[in-house]
Amino acid sequence: MKASDLQTLRHAIDGTDEAITALLASRRKLSHQIIALKARDGVPPLDVVREAEIRRRYDLMARGSGSVAHAILNWCRRHA
Repeated sequence: MKASDLQTLRHAIDGTDEAITALLASRRKLSHQIIALKARDGVPPLDVVREAEIRRRYDLMARGSGSVAHAILNWCRRHA
């Protein structure tokens, strides 16, 4: 293995990590906006139908890496 190959792959991982972090921050911001909107309108914060829909969507996205998809979903819920 050449050092340049290793460096290229590490750089790709760094870029992926930055993108994941930015996307999670964006999702968290959107979740906070939804929470504020629901509070303003007197809507209960938990919508079980929507939660089930999100879970199904994550199950479909997982395609063999379900534990990763569900870990992301659980992280999002804890940090909303």
